[in-house]
Amino acid sequence: MSGIAARLRSADELRRTTAPALLMERARQQPNDVAFRAKQLGIYRERTWRGYAEMVARTARALAAEGLGPGDRIAIMADACEEWLGCDQAAQALGAIVYGIYPTASPQEVEYQMRDGGAVLFIAEDQEFVDRILPLVDRLPALRRIIVMDDTALFAFSHEKVVAYDTLLEQAVTADLEWLAGEVAKVRPEQPAFIVYTSGTTGHPKGALVTHGKHLAATRSVAAQYPTLVEKPHRTVAYLPLCHVLGRDIAVTLPLMTEMVPHIGETAEDLPETLFETAPTVLFTVPRYLQKMAANVLVQVGSSSTLKRFAYNRAIAFARGHAKRRWTGLAGGPSALIHAVWSALVFRPVLNKIGFDRLELVVSGGAPLPAETMAVWHMLGVNVCEMYGQTETAGGIIAGQRGPFPRPGDVGTIPEGFEVKLADDGEILVRSPDLFEGYWNNPEASAAVLGDTGWMRTGDVGEWRDGALRLIDRARDFLVTMGGKTISPAFVENTLRASPYLAEVVVFGHGRKYLTALIEIDFETVADWARSNDVAYTGFTSLTQHARVQGLIRREIDKANEELSRVEQVKAFRILPKALDPEEEGEPVTATRKVKRTLMYERFKALVEEMYDDKEEQLLAGSAAGALA
Repeated sequence: MSGIAARLRSADELRRTTAPALLMERARQQPNDVAFRAKQLGIYRERTWRGYAEMVARTARALAAEGLGPGDRIAIMADACEEWLGCDQAAQALGAIVYGIYPTASPQEVEYQMRDGGAVLFIAEDQEFVDRILPLVDRLPALRRIIVMDDTALFAFSHEKVVAYDTLLEQAVTADLEWLAGEVAKVRPEQPAFIVYTSGTTGHPKGALVTHGKHLAATRSVAAQYPTLVEKPHRTVAYLPLCHVLGRDIAVTLPLMTEMVPHIGETAEDLPETLFETAPTVLFTVPRYLQKMAANVLVQVGSSSTLKRFAYNRAIAFARGHAKRRWTGLAGGPSALIHAVWSALVFRPVLNKIGFDRLELVVSGGAPLPAETMAVWHMLGVNVCEMYGQTETAGGIIAGQRGPFPRPGDVGTIPEGFEVKLADDGEILVRSPDLFEGYWNNPEASAAVLGDTGWMRTGDVGEWRDGALRLIDRARDFLVTMGGKTISPAFVENTLRASPYLAEVVVFGHGRKYLTALIEIDFETVADWARSNDVAYTGFTSLTQHARVQGLIRREIDKANEELSRVEQVKAFRILPKALDPEEEGEPVTATRKVKRTLMYERFKALVEEMYDDKEEQLLAGSAAGALA
């Protein structure tokens, strides 16, 4: 290994530099090494570190010509692509502050973030996003220019503020690295680098402000927790939105301090194809994708030939015991040998089909990973670990499982650079020199989280288990039944989500006698089941309404209830008649598919209330109505 990634720099060193400065250093020391690969028109194109820096130099020239300077804000609305990387690093090199807007954001969310962030430039991936911003232009006085990456349909726009990205680059004729180095040198590590808007499950998104040096030092905790990232080269796939801090870590920051090479597919929807083509050795992902992939594997096996099902069932029966022994440190000897044989004969071909056969490490973050999902991957021989962090930790992680093949149920140990303690009520408190600066334009919210004690409030409740941190729930999400039992809805929901047929589960029951759930089915797996069982349907809604599908979901809930205590069991459920769509206006789910519980109840109140047909309660409510009016 060569260059600056030959060792992991100390946190103190990283606090004194910036991402553009690290980029310039890699360009000087390893000019011909591959920085990333991006697929365009069916072909993966390599960018060396020097080529990456030259792209940033040209883009910085173009943005500077548009008047972008220190402290200005620039908004990017696009899927992961090399232009995103170029614009992001170019803006940071000029001292500007970058923030991303989720491609699935509604027009209302776009307007809010544009007004709140005060972006002077809006960079859009294509016509779709231009269409979203143009109606808002008159209400965005700070906005000077709309820059379109894909100018295929630019002829459809005649607005004076709309210009093609390539047109601006053509005006910046030279890729002057000396000029770029001079601009980069002016940027101080303590200056703001970017804003990350939180998911907004409880209201408007809040913009977490992060400085250059703190972000680098915080992200170092990921590399420190998983030393393989530094010890040898790795391939990964960068598919998570780059407006998310984890997406930024994977595509931008970690590659600057390790030998991990990100691969970017043509679209986020092409992820299965991208995984198969690139065969990554490391993958950072989110629970929902791991759940969906595991569900697809199980359904495909279930619908295969009798011989294949027999072989798989024998292999998985042994793998189940092997996984348990491995979690307790007892695996080895003949057990390991037999498992290796089964893996080679049965599991490896399955993993090869989905591009998982060369994975050495999978790290899940962004939301709790159900223990059942992790267990399935471990049985298949995939080393899945879980990590826990927040936007407010500036790209760093609060805890992370080291593995290999760690026991499911906790989120691991505390990495270098972070301290964790539990408040009297179990809330997780974090202390680090590398936390975010506070929320943009929101001192009240900043004070509520950061306080004056030096400990940041996470809003999550946890407990210690054998020296590892275990997450219980969001503090605000606990519900108390009519019988006085405090329940974590997240625990119940994750237990139910272990089913391959359930895409989303939202549990209700605060102040009620029992728990109920709204269910979003996984259309692909349920449709596969329906075809295998001669169940006729015409679409999503008709599938959910079929009596046999209702019976299937009932059996899945009953199965999950066996793993729950009596008070945690779901007594009734309703299947949503449509899939939750983050792009749909007013939908009770964020761009990262986090459920807005209050909005979920408001949207589907009738479905929830019909599950609580309690005549006694109705009588009391009717009697008290007059007195309470």
